[in-house]
Amino acid sequence: MFEISRRDLVLGSTGAALVFGLKGPVSFIGAAQAQKAADSLKYKVGDIEVFSLHEGSIERAVIEGMVKNASLDEVKKALTAAGIGPDKIDNPFTVTAIRTGGKVVLFDTGFGGNGPATVGKLADNMKAAGLDPATVSTVVISHFHPDHVSGLWVKETSEQVFPNAEILMPEVEFKFATDPALVEKVPEANRPFIKRIQATFPTWKNVKQYNDGADIAPGVKAIATPGHTVGHMSFLVASGGQQLYIQSDVTGIHQLFVRNPGWFSGFDADGPKAEATRRAFFDRVIAEKGMIAGYHFGFPNVGTLSKDGNGYAFAAVKA
Repeated sequence: MFEISRRDLVLGSTGAALVFGLKGPVSFIGAAQAQKAADSLKYKVGDIEVFSLHEGSIERAVIEGMVKNASLDEVKKALTAAGIGPDKIDNPFTVTAIRTGGKVVLFDTGFGGNGPATVGKLADNMKAAGLDPATVSTVVISHFHPDHVSGLWVKETSEQVFPNAEILMPEVEFKFATDPALVEKVPEANRPFIKRIQATFPTWKNVKQYNDGADIAPGVKAIATPGHTVGHMSFLVASGGQQLYIQSDVTGIHQLFVRNPGWFSGFDADGPKAEATRRAFFDRVIAEKGMIAGYHFGFPNVGTLSKDGNGYAFAAVKA
């Protein structure tokens, strides 16, 4: 059964412009019985331990362009209906980790020490959840946006944070981002980030590339979900008849893009492809009675999806 233990449940609170099925009951505990020492949540999918680890958040002004194909007024109305905004919102970041086969696997890294003061909380929250960052055996990158890969570097250097871990990167994304011609194609403000990727990732000996359908770890498969970026990946964690879909950035905050899957985020590289991907992905999650975890869903970032008219609704787990 998919469950969160009394001993292990930890609750907490819920960005910057970037470059680019459960078949059994769900059991949670009351907030009065929870520890509130850190922003982390531990639960199980079959025999696999799963951790939601809050990385922090960045306040964003709600402006034109946040949604490419909806007016600012429509966006603010949607936020107001969801009980947030409407003039500014917190963009939250939550990293998922698992322990399977005795190994710790981390899905994306957050900003690490390379972001503002309101982020970079992953390492502390890992330790509070009983995970030693030094024991991470595999880091799986979903795509190459700064809020997902910047935690690979020690602050203001190119030294690796996880030098002893295997780092898995999507092959399509890797080839796109390491093309020397890309530097001149992106806005000037984004070029230092691309140059850092090109100067580091191809030279790191512990980097391996993976593709759609790859077995990432025991019980974990990669799922190609392009549109947000050219090589964007999501993941299926399955054990004991239970399924958890780690959707990475198939959508941003659920109040906008789960509810309105036809809206194109300002961060989506290919809006129409992103929409087609999210509809197909969400339909699969619902059909297979899986849980879903979203990087920008707030905290806790895991719950269920349901159809809601022409869109979908996300219901976070209740504690």
